[in-house]
Amino acid sequence: MRWQKGEYYDKRAAKQLRVEDVERAERWLEKLTETPPPGDLKLKPMEGHNRVLCEARAGGQNRFILRLTRDGVGPLFIVEDVGPHDIYKKHRP
Repeated sequence: MRWQKGEYYDKRAAKQLRVEDVERAERWLEKLTETPPPGDLKLKPMEGHNRVLCEARAGGQNRFILRLTRDGVGPLFIVEDVGPHDIYKKHRP
């Protein structure tokens, strides 16, 4: 699977984490490139988002919010957000 960071991720989300949490999250993002993604990512669709938004582990207590889209090459995850479990509140349907 392919992925890229979204605008909010770079400008705000990752800057709110400690340096070691950002580094850990970067390592977990690399796991998204494996086919299929490993089970320890716990990648799954978020309820109420019609399989457009997904959640995944980002290491430690942090989670990713991913938007599944397509481009000219195929499926692509846009990494929208990263942070503690509270980030789910910002992405309620």
